[in-house]
Order: sequence, then C-alpha cells, then structure tokens
Amino acid sequence: MSVIHARSNWLFPLVLAIGLGGISFWLDRITEVKTVEIPLNPKEPKYQIDVISGERFNQDGQLSETIKAQAARQYPQQSIIFIDKLDMHLYKNGQDLYHITANKAQYFTDSRKIDLIDDVSWHKNAVGQEPEGQLNTSILHIDTQTQSAVTDAPVKYQYGLSQGTSVGFEYDKQRGFLNLPARVKAIIYDPQKP
Repeated sequence: MSVIHARSNWLFPLVLAIGLGGISFWLDRITEVKTVEIPLNPKEPKYQIDVISGERFNQDGQLSETIKAQAARQYPQQSIIFIDKLDMHLYKNGQDLYHITANKAQYFTDSRKIDLIDDVSWHKNAVGQEPEGQLNTSILHIDTQTQSAVTDAPVKYQYGLSQGTSVGFEYDKQRGFLNLPARVKAIIYDPQKP
C-alpha cells in the first residue's frame, strides 16, 4: 500500500502539470490573433481631410479660435500635419484679435510649432489703445508654447501709422520683445506727438 501511495504523490502532480500545460498551449493557439502589418507608402497620406472648418471656445463659452483650410494631411511615420490655404482667426474676450492666412502651413504635433509658408499675412485688429497692425512675409515660424514668432525672410509691417520693411523678424509676446535684425527701413509715428 505504501508503494501505491508514494507513486501517487509524484504521479498526480506530474499528470496535472502536463494536462495544464497542454490546455494552456491549446488555449494560446486558439486565441492567438495573427496580425500582419502592411507598410504604408510614405509618399501617400495616412490621413487626409478636405475642406476644414472648425471653431474652439474658451471655458466661458466665448469663441477663442476659428480655422478654415482647403485640406490637411499627415504622412506615415511623421509628426507633421501639412495644411493648404490656412485661414485662422484668434479671439480675445470674444473679440476678433488676429487674422492669419498662408498658402501652406506645417504643424509639428510633437513640439506644437507651426511654420506658415508662402504669402503669409498676420493682421491684428485695434483693441483699446493698441492700434491695428499687419505683417506680411513669405515664411514665419511660430512656437505656440513660448508665444514667439521668427523669420529670416523679408517682412513688411504696419502698426498704426508706423510702417516699414526688414530682413528678418523676431517677436516674443511673453517678454514684449521685437527685433528687426537687418536692412530696416521704417517710418515711426509716436501717437503721443502727432
């Protein structure tokens, strides 16, 4: 009797382990989902949207942004969204503050930077004591995190009665800093001394 009992001490766990291993293998095989990744053509858009029109509202329910574009697309394995015929309005306290247009734009989703390209126009409406302003250039790099804009291209600007041209432009909204680095031609009017 002790021989049978000793044999059952090691036989049962062995049979149980083999049985559970078989069931586990069988369940793995029938539940295994085979996926096949098909590489996308890097020259064709992964996503494309035609005729864009959108609005964003702030926490108080006031309009904060509108965007219109002819098309937008993103290519495989890229963090850039390409936009055609961008037309954007930014609002402050429900009032239209900025109107930005460009023939092309590139939005970098990882850094939240945007490049406005080809026939760039940035119009600022007059608000309170601040006069109306306009900036025109061929390319403008904007960092939405630092609220800064920069270009090395020629710019034409108007701010109130002041106007001018420059090669290059740098603006940092948070610091209130404006730099016109080269070939500046300007007519500056002081509104305090007409």
